[in-house]
Amino acid sequence: MAIDINDYPNKIKTNLWANKNYTIFFYNFKYESRKYRGIIDYSNKVMWSKKEKVAGAENELYNIKKDKKDGVLKDTVTLDALMTKHFTLQPDTNYVKTRKSHYDRYISPICGKKKVIDLKQQHIRDAIKSQEDKGLAPRTVKQTLEVLAPALKNAIADRIIPYSPLDGIKIKLPKTKKIVSHASEELMKIHKAIYEEFEDDPFYLSLFLFAMQGRRKSEILTLRFEDINFNKNYYILRNTKNNEEQKIFLPDVIKENLSHFQEESGWVFKSQKTDTHIVDIRRATNKLQKRLGDDNFGVHYLRNVIVSAMAEQGLDSMHLSGALGHNDPNTIKKYLTMNYLKSSEMASGVIEGIVKK
Repeated sequence: MAIDINDYPNKIKTNLWANKNYTIFFYNFKYESRKYRGIIDYSNKVMWSKKEKVAGAENELYNIKKDKKDGVLKDTVTLDALMTKHFTLQPDTNYVKTRKSHYDRYISPICGKKKVIDLKQQHIRDAIKSQEDKGLAPRTVKQTLEVLAPALKNAIADRIIPYSPLDGIKIKLPKTKKIVSHASEELMKIHKAIYEEFEDDPFYLSLFLFAMQGRRKSEILTLRFEDINFNKNYYILRNTKNNEEQKIFLPDVIKENLSHFQEESGWVFKSQKTDTHIVDIRRATNKLQKRLGDDNFGVHYLRNVIVSAMAEQGLDSMHLSGALGHNDPNTIKKYLTMNYLKSSEMASGVIEGIVKK
């Protein structure tokens, strides 16, 4: 969209003007026979005073001019190029692969070819609307902001852009039920259904017993035999949501079931059709939904049941967080490293006490 200089009647200094409300600033300068013009938008800085916005715009213009002289600002970098570099520098985990897949499928086709310096909020909103029109869940759509935010933050630090076009964009998520009423009774019911359905199938029995210990589906399906220490009763989760390797307690009941198909190495839950792990457990999950008479049942729902049941039994929040693989950067990490092994062992004891009543 063309810039109308009449929208910026207030001259701040040479090369810099403000709109009537001093919320958006227009700059226009020349360097080495080339003209540069653009917008500095502080309309979302509602808590800033006029003086602060003017000072911010002056400082931003100074940096833009300096970067032009230093040859730092890269006007030709596209969003696709920026994201390719960003993902190349990330660890090779399922979490990162999921984020890259989301970018490739839903963001790149809409605005990937645009220069980062030209990227506007409307371009991001167009990508979001495209996903909403496809019927994607709000949580999936929100990945757009989660994917772009760190890359654009780095782009600001590298002086590719002066500010992030994500500023002010929010995606409202529907409220989800975190606390389950009578969770201990619900956990006992689920435990019974799992055994009734898979008692003669150690493969899926152990899979859902891992879920009963609070493991995420991706953590279960990507587990490898070489990461399980059967002698010392623990296993290592390498592909976690926070990219932190975690040592988790291995209960005897799971170890016993794993022994029926144990191998020295390779995927624990290996696909019989491919060389990788299984990726779809809907058929097995549907069996449990039918037996329970509850369409809400799933691995993620089971985590909610577990956390509520452990809270009912008095397990404190630190160990509860450790059992589910969470860490709290505002409290726990100030004082200690999360003891995932101890927390998951304590949680396993609580769960076993519930289901054996």
